[in-house]
Amino acid sequence: MTRTAPAPTTGTSTRVGVSTLVWAAGIAVLGVVIGAAGSWIPAAWADEAATMSGVRRSIPELWHMAHNVDGVHSFYYLLLHLWFEVVPYSPFWLRLPSALATGLAAGLAVLLVHRLAGVRPAIATGIVYCVLPRVTFSAIEGRSNALTAAAAVGLTLLLVIAVQKTLDRRRVAWAWWAAYTGVAIAGSVLFVYLALILVAHAVTLAIWQLRRIARRANPSMIRPALFWVGAAVLTGAALLPFVRVVSGQTAQLYWMGPLVIGPGLARRVFVDQWFLGTGSWAPIPFALMGIGILATLAVPRLRSRIPAIEVALPIVVLPTVIVIAVSVLVRPFYDPRYFTFCTPFIAVLLGLALTALPWRTVTAAALVVAAGFVAPIYLAQRTPTAKDDSTWNVAAALITAERAEEPPGTVDGVYYGPLPSHTNRTTEFVASSYPEAFAGMRDLTLKRDAISIGQLWAERYTTAEPLPSTAGLDRVWFVGEPTPDQPRIPEEQLAAQGWHVERQWSESAFSIIVFAKD
Repeated sequence: MTRTAPAPTTGTSTRVGVSTLVWAAGIAVLGVVIGAAGSWIPAAWADEAATMSGVRRSIPELWHMAHNVDGVHSFYYLLLHLWFEVVPYSPFWLRLPSALATGLAAGLAVLLVHRLAGVRPAIATGIVYCVLPRVTFSAIEGRSNALTAAAAVGLTLLLVIAVQKTLDRRRVAWAWWAAYTGVAIAGSVLFVYLALILVAHAVTLAIWQLRRIARRANPSMIRPALFWVGAAVLTGAALLPFVRVVSGQTAQLYWMGPLVIGPGLARRVFVDQWFLGTGSWAPIPFALMGIGILATLAVPRLRSRIPAIEVALPIVVLPTVIVIAVSVLVRPFYDPRYFTFCTPFIAVLLGLALTALPWRTVTAAALVVAAGFVAPIYLAQRTPTAKDDSTWNVAAALITAERAEEPPGTVDGVYYGPLPSHTNRTTEFVASSYPEAFAGMRDLTLKRDAISIGQLWAERYTTAEPLPSTAGLDRVWFVGEPTPDQPRIPEEQLAAQGWHVERQWSESAFSIIVFAKD
């Protein structure tokens, strides 16, 4: 009896032609260019300051810090530590890895959707991904969000390939599952929420098995499912020590208030999480996704694209639902930025919608309209104060210019005052982001430095404690936002040691004062 070869289960094509690779590479370059353009314009802000606080440490110092605070981000800090071994520091170089990751995610999304739904949806998906507002924001962010998206797409592409190789009884199937396991571990260490994709993948495998049962198709998905279980168990075992460390650091999420089910949460999930800045227009992409899903299920010529929905929809829905449930029932863990890794799969659903009609001109026109629609959001993300209204670069530039005029050999001290908009923090954040402006200054508020205590930020004297000696200093700088106590109390303390105000500036929310000896 002749046995027929099994038809591909995971999509319309299991081979990648040269044209698809060219499209993937071209869209990857597009993603990098769109992401990197204007990335040097916005001032750094609090999250990026935290990144630079971690990145500048040696590997042993970073290891020490990871056991006390920000362990969930420490693998990213390590990667950027290595990055800055070969490039100079600036906000542009800090953000460039995110733009590169955006391009990588876009290219991988093209390869993934080509396997699941064909060439046209793949190209549309890649282009849509490049212009999604959440993506264009993460591309200029010195944080791990853009990298997690690339890891999520890569992991899912490995799943699709590994399943097909297993169904085809290829000897190399185990290698694909090994790669899947490795990326699952690395991606989850990069950001622990990414492990939730494995849950979504389990749902996808279950759907594929149910579909095979309904069609009485062979071979069964049992073998791929067993491989997936093995990969999930190995991933869980490898992550256990990491999870134990970071789960003990939840106190650093003190800034998250209680999560309340209501319109506010709906806006955060359905607008901020995916379509940052779209406001009242946010329902449009959701309507498009709904139309695309229904058309794919109902129109016979589109049904070969169903595997793309079976892969994308669980990833879009499950991680968010799981984290919100935990946040409501246990403690808050939800923030829209944390789900950037799911954004490529929003692009998949939109790509299916924009190619539902058979005419390429319609798809091209829709992509142009979409790009025009998000252009104002894109430009707003690349204004000087786009990040939390930060103007740190202005203050740093002023200090740099003034210190450049000082006589050679001048010894400066600095009093880190309250950080604008975050007066419970200090302008040590500014110094972390713009270190050249503060290089060589003696820190007058330092009690114990951050490295020695394994924390992101130093332990500092309060205004209620005596000011350390200023002996040997030629000038003292106060940098911070005015409050009822500051700079009044530091000025009084300095006056008692024989200092007077020489010059002062008011730059945005900053008060910058230079003191000289009487």
